[in-house]
This record gives sequence, structure tokens and C-alpha cells, in this order.
Amino acid sequence: MDIVIIGAGEVGSHLADILSREGHRVSVVDSSPEKAKRLMESMDVHAITGDGTRADLLNSAGASQADLVVAVTNNDQVNMLACLVSKQLGARRVILRLLDTKLLQGYRYFYKHALGFDVVLSTQELAAEEIAATVREQHALEVESFADGRVQLRRLRIRQESELTASTLANLRLPGGLLVAALMRKDKFYVPSGVDQLAVDDQIYVIGLAPDLDEFELLSGARKLGRRSVVIMGGGGVGREIARKLDGVPGVSIRILEKDAQVARELASEFGGELMVLVGDGSDLDLLLEERIGDANVFIATTRDDENNMVSCQLARSLGVERTVAVINKASYRKIYDLLGVDQAISPRVLCANRMLRFVRSGSVNSIAVIADGRGEVLELGVRFRGGKTSRKVKNLSLPRGTVIGAIVRGEDVIIPGGETAVNEGDQVILFTLPENLGDVEALFAGGVS
Repeated sequence: MDIVIIGAGEVGSHLADILSREGHRVSVVDSSPEKAKRLMESMDVHAITGDGTRADLLNSAGASQADLVVAVTNNDQVNMLACLVSKQLGARRVILRLLDTKLLQGYRYFYKHALGFDVVLSTQELAAEEIAATVREQHALEVESFADGRVQLRRLRIRQESELTASTLANLRLPGGLLVAALMRKDKFYVPSGVDQLAVDDQIYVIGLAPDLDEFELLSGARKLGRRSVVIMGGGGVGREIARKLDGVPGVSIRILEKDAQVARELASEFGGELMVLVGDGSDLDLLLEERIGDANVFIATTRDDENNMVSCQLARSLGVERTVAVINKASYRKIYDLLGVDQAISPRVLCANRMLRFVRSGSVNSIAVIADGRGEVLELGVRFRGGKTSRKVKNLSLPRGTVIGAIVRGEDVIIPGGETAVNEGDQVILFTLPENLGDVEALFAGGVS
């Protein structure tokens, strides 16, 4: 596969290293001659120095013939423009990495068509979701989010006999806003029908709305979350995103430590008194003692200063905090965190790079998630009918066996469909399918339904 990576930072270098070792032809574009030289010396890649938004430079890197272009610089505007130029040059698939996806809010599909990217990933959102899931003590082994986070796909293990294993899927009383998309039993992976019955140790992929998925997790054996006190050190991008994801979760109280008074005021205004914002530093022992931080269940350090995160987690643990979590800005520090006894160390850049690696193995440019080592894919497709039709019921779409429509996005509305639900011209459908169905499914929603 021919792959062009724009940006030789931690995400780009990690991707280039793994992809080149897997035998792909990799070109890397970066404005730093030092980074380009270091890559050429340490990896089997072609490195080019220059502006990753220039058409001539991208063309010489091979973007016009590339199977995949990944824009992963530390500048969101550069990444967006690089995606646009690469797609116009002829790149088959383009992945956009953003630090902050708020600028897409409400206009995600507009930007997707205007800029030509196929998938957008945010380092902040990936890290925040990973950490928030830990705090919520989710039962899920894996979580994928779609439609601005309104739709999720979760992988769960059935841990014990329960009402979920008592009857066939058709006879179970499941929450309304979800669908069982796939089932993995030992080495067998398939899309179940209503006559299938779940069993202990099955792994199931469930797609739907977050509140209904939370309810389903309880049915599958997750214990109910008790009261949790969470302290977040740092109100920047990752810290703020974690607070957003935890805000309103029943039983979770949040305090944010932010040393910049102006940022603290902005946070307090944004959350409207729903959480407590303190001006101070997590490495200030007097502040930690005064605010009784040791009574917290979880302490999360999210600043850009790795050393400060380490010290703060150590102090919090020594004061009695049950669990410490740290964001790593330098992936090489992961072993140090482990040695120091930090319970969980998360590198947003490595998370992002690893998520991108899945798309190298996907079979469709419309894939927005690849699961079970490539045995299933989630697609996002715009609906176009032929023959003048403007609407069809799900049950009349003639979907290939092994395909499930998980959600319909219609403007600001998200619908978890049943067989009688109408799919309208112009809707966006999020569907799960097996790889062998990719061609048929894409044709079906690109004017192939009469």
C-alpha cells in the first residue's frame, strides 16, 4: 500500500515506523529538516522536507497515487488544508487528525464533503473517552463513537448467567435505543439473528445511544456505579473534554484544579456551577491537603508537563487517592509512570496512531471503524435512491446478510431504527457489515436502491 504521512511528530513517526515495518511504501512530509533526516536514518521511509499543504510537494510525495494520506501535524488548519489538497490530487483515502474537533461541531458533514476527508480523529477526544470510561468503570472492552459522540458501538463480554442468556434475542426485552450488531463466540464472528441466544463468555458488539448502552451494560453483568469523587488537574483540552464527558453522570462529582485564573473562570462559566473549579497546581501539597484531595476516588493529571503530572499523581496517591491516571505527552515516559506506580498512563498520540492503523487494514474508504481485527467494519454512508424514490423502510432495503443499520442521522436527530423505520433520501446511515458485503452495501446506498 502507498501511504503518505503529513507530519513527523509523535503520531506521524509512530505510524511511519509500524507501517514501514509491515512492508508498506511510506512517504513522510514535514517542515523540519532534522525530523526528516532522523526518519530517513532510522526507518525505511521516504522523507521530504517542506510545507505539507503545497500541491507540488504532496504530488512528489506520491499523494496523487496514494491509497492513504494521513494529516497529523500539530496544526489543525494545516491538516485540514493538506486533506483538501491531497483529495483533489487523487488520494484514495484521507484521514484528518485534529487536536480540537469543536470547529466541526454542527458542520461535520459539510466539512467532510468540502475538505474531502474520510475519517476525522481527535487526540483529545480519544484520550478523554479512554479516561472517562475508566472513571465510569464501564464494563465495555472497547468503545467507538460516531455522529459527534451521540452514537456508540461497545464491545462487551457476557460474564454471567442473566436475563440476557435466558432466551433468544428476539424474545429479550432490551432497551429501545440499541441493536446487537455482532457476536463473537470463541473463534466464530457473525451477525446474529433473532433466533440466536447469548451465552456466558460471548463477546457482543452493541450499537446505540449511550444511556441505553449503559442500561444494557448493567444487564450484561457490570456493577452499578456508586458515588465517585474525581479530581482533574489541568483544564486544557483533554481535562476539559473529560469533564464534559463526566458532567451529568449520576453519582460522579468533579473538581478541576487549574493554575491559570482566566482559564479557571472560563471553565466555571462553561459548566455553570455544576462542578467545582479551583485555582491552583496539583503539585502544591498545601492546596491538596486543604481541599482534602486524598478523599477522592480518582485523580487525573492532564497538563502538558509530564514531570508535573508524575509528581502530582505521586502526591495524590500518598494522600490516599484510590486511583491515579496521567496523560503522557512523551510516549517514552510510559515505563517511568509504571515504575512510579501510576495506575493508568495514557498517550493521546499513541492512541490516535493505533486507531489510524486499523484503517490501513479496512476494505472501504467509507469505513469509520474497523473492529475484531478487520472481521467487521462500520460504514457511514449518505443515502441516494434511484427511480425517483425519496424513502424506503429498512425492511425493504434488501440489505446483504450480515449487515445491520445501527443508526440514522437526520439533521440534528439520531434514530436507532427497526424494520418499519423509514430511511430518507439525504439521510446519513451508520451501519455495521462484514467485509465481504462492502461492495454491495456501498452500491445499495449510492443510488442502487430502486
